[in-house]
Amino acid sequence: MEAANIKQKLHHYIDVADEKKLQAIYTILEDEIEGEYFYTQDEIKMFYERRQKHLNGESKSYTVAETLNLVRQNRQSN
Repeated sequence: MEAANIKQKLHHYIDVADEKKLQAIYTILEDEIEGEYFYTQDEIKMFYERRQKHLNGESKSYTVAETLNLVRQNRQSN
């Protein structure tokens, strides 16, 4: 999928997402939004591999609440 198409889909999703989902997205991307961090090609490849495993049912999935809990616990321990 081309970057322009991805941006368009994300913009639309953010416009209609509920507050919990927006908070989850922001929590995941906060450091990048507030700072200047860019993923390496190896990291991006890993994300796509993990996504494919998720779509194939080969990995554990988490709810929004579980994800926020994990992120918040991790931030508190640092």
